Amino acid sequence: MKKLTGNGLWESSRMMLFEHRDAILEKQGEKHKQTHPLLDEQQMQWIIEKISTAYRNKEPLQLQVYGEYGNYAVNGRISRINTLNERLLVGDTWINLVDILEVETVETCD
Repeated sequence: MKKLTGNGLWESSRMMLFEHRDAILEKQGEKHKQTHPLLDEQQMQWIIEKISTAYRNKEPLQLQVYGEYGNYAVNGRISRINTLNERLLVGDTWINLVDILEVETVETCD
């Protein structure tokens, strides 16, 4: 058998259990997570006003939405607002109001 260079292990003794692999992948995934930003009361009020105006006037919007591994944009018109669960339906995607970071009115939907 040939000894590996550098780490001193024998090639035949290298082995990784599924549990070890899963733990390594989970730890790497945790590194890239971002924390949820907290918006102040004035910013939230502005976002809610912009959303309600766009819903009444059936205007297309571009929303910046919080994601665990990075923010993303959602474009479209709001088709439903669920006030009980505090979320809205844009296209076929339900978005929680607390996850909306920015709202912009756009000319046309993509």
